[in-house]
Amino acid sequence: MKRRVAIVFGGNSVEHEISILSMIQASHAIDRDRYEVVPIYITKDGEFWVGPGFDDLETFKKQRIRHYRVAPYRKKGRLMLKGLRPFLPWKYRKPIDVVLPVVHGNNVEDGSLAGVFTILNVPYAGSQILPAALLQNKHYSKLFLERSGFTVVPYQHFRLKDYKKDVFAVLEKSSELGYPLIIKPTSLGSSIGIKIAENRDQLIKALNYVSKYDDEIIVEKKLENFRELNQAVLRAGGEYVLSAIEEVKSDSAFLSFSAKYLPGESRREIPAVLPPEIAEKVNTESEAIAAMFQVRGVARIDYLYDNDSGTLYVNEINTIPGSLAFYLFEEKIPFSELVERMLEQALRDKYDQDRKTTSFPSNVLFAGNRLKK
Repeated sequence: MKRRVAIVFGGNSVEHEISILSMIQASHAIDRDRYEVVPIYITKDGEFWVGPGFDDLETFKKQRIRHYRVAPYRKKGRLMLKGLRPFLPWKYRKPIDVVLPVVHGNNVEDGSLAGVFTILNVPYAGSQILPAALLQNKHYSKLFLERSGFTVVPYQHFRLKDYKKDVFAVLEKSSELGYPLIIKPTSLGSSIGIKIAENRDQLIKALNYVSKYDDEIIVEKKLENFRELNQAVLRAGGEYVLSAIEEVKSDSAFLSFSAKYLPGESRREIPAVLPPEIAEKVNTESEAIAAMFQVRGVARIDYLYDNDSGTLYVNEINTIPGSLAFYLFEEKIPFSELVERMLEQALRDKYDQDRKTTSFPSNVLFAGNRLKK
């Protein structure tokens, strides 16, 4: 009997469209002889939809999408979908065995979606709430990385209220890093909202621009002579499997949204041609970071290597990378097998979790009125 897999995608995120592309790729990679796929779309308004053709990109290019609004719930230990209108086709009402999340960005990848399925207590092939939330926030992830002995690019962190309260203090602290600077929203991904400042005037404009995306801002020292390296990590069989290391090459000052996703905007060298000692350091740090944050599913860790100082910086960690980073595993694990390993690990994790004690017998409700008035 085929297992039923819910691929959840979309959400109220600036990376909404990238999530749709990732879902299409994952949906077509799954072995349909072993799995039945149920795509569940989260709209930008937070509604859960199912419907015909949800594994076809053309569906999401239309102005109006045929759909059924649903609400997830749990019945007899399995995920179910409740139609919010009288009629919901039978194929959407059958139990679901495991969830594969392919969401990106704030409000979904940041632990929000993990929280939904944690409450429902159903198998979920992605990182748990805490690591997902920490790693979506560039400030907290940098703090944890620094205190655990990893090197991050020198930076300053500000809240929007700090900037409004004392603009000159923020400008002064940022300038201490030395120009040029990179200004980033703290909780966004896919290089959205990022600006470069070569001087004080550009810094003011960049801070005003970035503040439209986030209430928290990261200002980093921009490296001048560096290499951008990425590596993905898969948790499978209770262990971490490392992908090939890639080097992303672009003519842009930084890897922009268009350079990441539009054809011809960047070049990817897989595997990257690196001195053995650098490759070994990347491998060692990737495995250590994955273990420290206990990431699940597939995560991608992005590095910057400073050619001038010979320093390897951890740039950021993506707990649900675009395309599930399948292209980094292609030489050793086909995409269909990659997804299967994620799903099997999610089911094993759920089995292990169910063996834990999550309730405690107590007579406190029958011990009289102990509440203070």
